[in-house]
Order: sequence, then structure tokens, then C-alpha cells
Amino acid sequence: MKHPVLAALAVAVASLHAADEPKAAPAAVTPPPAPKVKTLTPDQVKQAWTMLGYSIASQSPMPQVNSQLELTDEELDLFLAGVRQAMRGDKPKFDPAELGEGADALFQGRVNAKAGKWGKQNDEFLAKIDADKSVTKTASGLRYKILAPGSDVKPTAASTVKCRYEGKLVDGKVFDSTKNRNNEPSEFPLSGVIPAWTEGVQLIGVGGKIVLYCPSAIAYGEQGQGPIPGKSVLEFEVELVEISKAK
Repeated sequence: MKHPVLAALAVAVASLHAADEPKAAPAAVTPPPAPKVKTLTPDQVKQAWTMLGYSIASQSPMPQVNSQLELTDEELDLFLAGVRQAMRGDKPKFDPAELGEGADALFQGRVNAKAGKWGKQNDEFLAKIDADKSVTKTASGLRYKILAPGSDVKPTAASTVKCRYEGKLVDGKVFDSTKNRNNEPSEFPLSGVIPAWTEGVQLIGVGGKIVLYCPSAIAYGEQGQGPIPGKSVLEFEVELVEISKAK
């Protein structure tokens, strides 16, 4: 008599062999013709490699590093030289241990300088907004200006909405815009965005437009996100296109 474990193993092996046995082929179906792929020109081949690098780098921390340290063109070239060495598996031609605390101090000093400069710009921007009598300030610190009220029906915090928008830093730099995506509205639940949006978009109806001035405490906070530095005051112009049911 076989050992129970060996017997079970034999059954399992047999079932696997059975699964591997050829089965009756289905009725022949003519596959659709394969789509013709256009051959890239030499310039387009170069563009394809550039596109690959751009796609990978834009989804990495690299843009945030550049934003925090404000690299010069020379510093950016040196940074990319290190990236090239890492990708090729080469080692630096110097001893990284010799840089030690000096490198840390260099980077931290640059971050601190940027934070001080950026904080002053944010404060000056909010002071200018607060002096504008057409702007309303709420208890949360949100400042807003309604450009068009829209319909009487307004979303709630539980609504899912479609909006066109443009977001800028206090220096006027656009960090995100639906204009760059064929101006197609983006859909999202108001419970899943920054607090300034959850509060502000509820103030208008469909077809309405509003400008939101968002202190960092109700935006992306001290850490920031992507191209948005930490402690950033943000400005959004938002158009409410549609109110959907909560999802």
C-alpha cells in the first residue's frame, strides 16, 4: 500500500498530465489582419529614446529634487552624470565617503535657503490677496473669488465632480492644468482631494467658476508633492462641469 502522501502526490501529477493533454481545437477563426506599424524616421527614433527617459524621470523623485535644490544648468549636468554612471553600473571616480557630512550640509543649506525664500514669497502673496476686497476668507484659511456662480444645485463633500482647472504656484508657474490634456475635465470625488478643493468647489454650481487661494495647511502641507514645494500657497481657477452621484 502506498504512503498517503505519495498517493496524493501521484493523483496530483496525474491530474496535471491530464490538463496538459491536447483538447479538441475549436472551429477555425480567421484572425484579424495585424495592424501595420509605421516605421519611425531617424529623428523619431531619437525622440522615442528621449520620450522613454522623460517618462521614467517624470515619475521619479527627480523633478522634486530639482525643485527643492533649484539646480543650475551646471549642477544639473553633474547630477545627470551620476545618473548615467548608475544606469551603466559604473562607480564614481572618487570616494563618496570623503564627502560625508560636507555634502549633507551643502544640500541642507540649499533646501533651507529655498524654504526661506519661498516662505517669504508665499507670505507676500497672501498679504496681497488679503488686501483684495473682492476675495473672501473662510475659517479654514481658504481665500476665494467666485467668477461665475453656476447653477443653483451645488455639490456636497460626498459628490463626484468633473472640473476643468489650472493650478499655479505664487510665482505664476503652472504645475497642473486640464488645458494640457485637450481641456478635457477631470473626474474625482470631492472627499478625495485637498481640503481647499473639498471646501471651495461646493461654493459653485454647474457652469460656475471660482478662484481658490489655498494655504499649504489645506493644500499639500510642509512636504509638498511632485513639482509643488513644501509649504506652498497654491492658486487654482476651477470650472465645475458636472456633478455626479457619489461613487
